[in-house]
Amino acid sequence: MNLFQWKQKKTETFREQLKDQIRQGFDINEHFLFSQEEIEEIKEEIFIEDFSEIVEDFDVLYLDDDTLFESSEVQEAYEFLPEKNGLEMDIEVEADLQVVEMSLLTLGKIRDLFFAEDYEVEVLDESSKAIIVFKRAKGKVIKKKKCGKGMRLVGNRCLPQSGTQKSKERRRGIKLKRAFKAMGKGKKKKAALKRKITATRVKGRARSLGNTEN
Repeated sequence: MNLFQWKQKKTETFREQLKDQIRQGFDINEHFLFSQEEIEEIKEEIFIEDFSEIVEDFDVLYLDDDTLFESSEVQEAYEFLPEKNGLEMDIEVEADLQVVEMSLLTLGKIRDLFFAEDYEVEVLDESSKAIIVFKRAKGKVIKKKKCGKGMRLVGNRCLPQSGTQKSKERRRGIKLKRAFKAMGKGKKKKAALKRKITATRVKGRARSLGNTEN
């Protein structure tokens, strides 16, 4: 690590510490390292990073950060959080069988973590991919604000990441990540599982009218 990289890392550390203090309720307007303008910029970042809104009225939502495009604008992203008494939805995942080892035991664990009734697996003949659908999973969908791939939040806009920032993986959907982590270890496997995850809202159970009288 050269002097410039060391200084950049230290600045980032102080920036995160300042964010923690502001989140704890401290009214900070002066800092030995950051100007008042930079402090206001940091406060804008906190507002965007902490933004969270429950989404209930939807048909299909894409839960992947990969759907975000490279832009200077902050975009909307969605996360699924399992919850026993939450909304019912089908969670569809496209997995690469070359890097993911699937078993009935692991799929059963994920089904239970999602509070889902069952799951279906369809292997695509023309590729090494499989579609896994966890039926009637229960939880809530949260709308967040994020920057696209390769971008970082600075104030209320997105700028290209530096090398140091690219090495830091931001956390998204902690419970979702933990669930899919059970399907295989290693960054390569986790990266494959992050792709093409969708949630489809289930609006009521189909009612059987058999053996009924008017």
